[in-house]
Amino acid sequence: MNPIHKEYFIEKDRLPVTVALADGEPVDGLLFVQPGWRKPSVELDAPSILRLADPFFPLQLGDGSTRLVAKAQVVVLRGAPADDGVVPDGSGDVCPVQVWCRNGHVVRGRLIITRFGPNTRVLDFLNHDNDEFLIVHEDGATALVNRRHITMVRDDSDGA
Repeated sequence: MNPIHKEYFIEKDRLPVTVALADGEPVDGLLFVQPGWRKPSVELDAPSILRLADPFFPLQLGDGSTRLVAKAQVVVLRGAPADDGVVPDGSGDVCPVQVWCRNGHVVRGRLIITRFGPNTRVLDFLNHDNDEFLIVHEDGATALVNRRHITMVRDDSDGA
């Protein structure tokens, strides 16, 4: 590493993900995340990167090259779940959902909704939660779905 690059080097862990872009093209790569005391996870580390005001994030491809990905073009970011796919207990109501995106992508899984009142529904959660990306727990993966690309959501618990 030359001295100029070394000056700007910040140690990062790498998190394997698949990114589905608005044009429908899936891209496999490694997301750079802050090192920590635990194993990097899609549920905890990826949202913190996607919440930053920066419009782009770096993604290292399989050949070692890095691409800068526009967050606005990310429809779904998917990775291995933390803790073998176990949905965290007590963090909210677990609601089975199907999410359709404008590029034809469909995500099926469980959405954990935080109660805003005594009878919070998926609809209430979608309308009041401010996170740009929804966390949907699929079988064997966790998907972060960009709200701007969602066309329809079906609440399979019939709670509407």
